[in-house]
Amino acid sequence: MPRTISRNLSMLILVLSGMAGLLGPAHATGKRCQMNAIERSKCIIEAILADISRTYKQVGGGGISAIKQNSTTSFTVSISQEERIDLLTYEATVDGKGKVSVKKTGEGTQ
Repeated sequence: MPRTISRNLSMLILVLSGMAGLLGPAHATGKRCQMNAIERSKCIIEAILADISRTYKQVGGGGISAIKQNSTTSFTVSISQEERIDLLTYEATVDGKGKVSVKKTGEGTQ
């Protein structure tokens, strides 16, 4: 295989492997979250962050300033904007196989 083709193939593999992390939240990658409470929270937060990346379009502010766990499966994400803080509330479920599903349950401002 010529050197240029080999190098291009290596670059393509590198790019595609880096994009694998962009496929979505924990439930989209088949990751299971039946671990301890810390690992379960981490899986839920990863799914929430993936949802924010897909759906939150007001990116001109200061970014995520806090993620607060309200209960075992409820989280509030604070996103700083210029003169306000957007509050996104999420509720998650983790099924018997550890699959995480999240839904946005509310939006508010502070």
